[in-house]
Amino acid sequence: MIISLLSLVLASYSYSSEWKSSFGIELEAEGLAWTEGTQAPDLKQYRGITTVKLPTTVRRGRSLRFRANPLVQWDPSNASKTEKVYWDFPEGFVQWSSLPWTVQLGMNTFTWGDTDVFNPLDVVNARRFYDPFRSEKMGAPALVVKRDFENFFVEAVYIPEQSKTKIPGENSRWLPRDVFRLKTFGGQGETRLLLPENMKYRFLPELEVDNALKNNLALRLKFRLSGFDWTLMAYQGAAGTPDVRPAEVTATPVAATAGFTSATFRLDPDVGLQAAYYPIRTTGTSFTWVLGNFLVKGVGAYTHVKNRRFDLPQRIWENALGIERTFGVGKGSLTALVQGTYVNRGNDAVETTSVSLARMFDEAVMGALRWAPNEVFTATASYLRDNKFEGSLWHLDSSYKIRDGWRAKVSADLLDGPTETPLGTYRKNDRVTLSILAQY
Repeated sequence: MIISLLSLVLASYSYSSEWKSSFGIELEAEGLAWTEGTQAPDLKQYRGITTVKLPTTVRRGRSLRFRANPLVQWDPSNASKTEKVYWDFPEGFVQWSSLPWTVQLGMNTFTWGDTDVFNPLDVVNARRFYDPFRSEKMGAPALVVKRDFENFFVEAVYIPEQSKTKIPGENSRWLPRDVFRLKTFGGQGETRLLLPENMKYRFLPELEVDNALKNNLALRLKFRLSGFDWTLMAYQGAAGTPDVRPAEVTATPVAATAGFTSATFRLDPDVGLQAAYYPIRTTGTSFTWVLGNFLVKGVGAYTHVKNRRFDLPQRIWENALGIERTFGVGKGSLTALVQGTYVNRGNDAVETTSVSLARMFDEAVMGALRWAPNEVFTATASYLRDNKFEGSLWHLDSSYKIRDGWRAKVSADLLDGPTETPLGTYRKNDRVTLSILAQY
């Protein structure tokens, strides 16, 4: 906050000829329509969302830079009070450079790894999951030190107090409304919770296990070779998605298997959910390789969960491999991408909270096409098939450049799958959005 205010002040004055500043504004107005209609307790089929960003940069020579990009979003028709107004500082830092060294202090966002959509190395920042298919990184208060070498660079990050993930609100459409699947419940094995029509969620105070949010550390090495980039990384800190499960409920047993390896309960309407932040240690590698006319991208990550309190998988292997090629089509281009993902969690039991939607990548194949006939118009179509849980996701979008700084975009998301699977749980959340973005 202090850094951002300082940036705005410095943007208005010039103390010497060495000071240079730039100030901008980005306005986005979005209209969203749920094609399946309303879903209690969200009684709005249409919503209007407004987002404002204020990117500001102030420089003094080549060595000192202040950067701020505060964000405010209004979603007045949202049924969840916590989601009506949102603000954050994804960037708000001071940077000092004296090559080959760079030091940053303040709010930062990090993008590590090379694969598309599914990127298990991109774990340093907490995220806002109000809309899990358009989750956004939240700024992390960090000290960042970078050192450039001839063919590679090193980046070290220290986060004294990690930001808390923003999970969907109590009335969100992104909480289960028919069946809630859990790996364990009340000491039982894999569990189905049958939900009543008048379901009422409430959130209990969050838990922090083993000081998971404090003193988070991350390290990245990136090697730049001819036609080949290779990244190594390590992270120790809070998991980007907390464990969310019912903590205060009244449940009636309906069915159980011998030995209680699985069970079904019918819940009373009032359910208390609790989010728990727990520590993890992730190490991984990724690469991009220019192979003739093709671009090959791959990633592999190993995550060790450092606490057994919540019956979480202790070891997770995540892998993705994709191949991309761009073709010339007339005066434009057509880019094709195929990517496969495989995740081994040591446990096939599935949960259906929205922060568990990453399970759709356990065994999945994705294909995408991006057509850009000119500099004004682009269109994208992508399809993901969840082979393990038999779900699917279509994403379609197109954008049109109205004039410099102005762009219109229309997009659609279509979900399908059995009710008790990661994607099928939210199959009533198909939607179409139309937005106008203006940048000054």
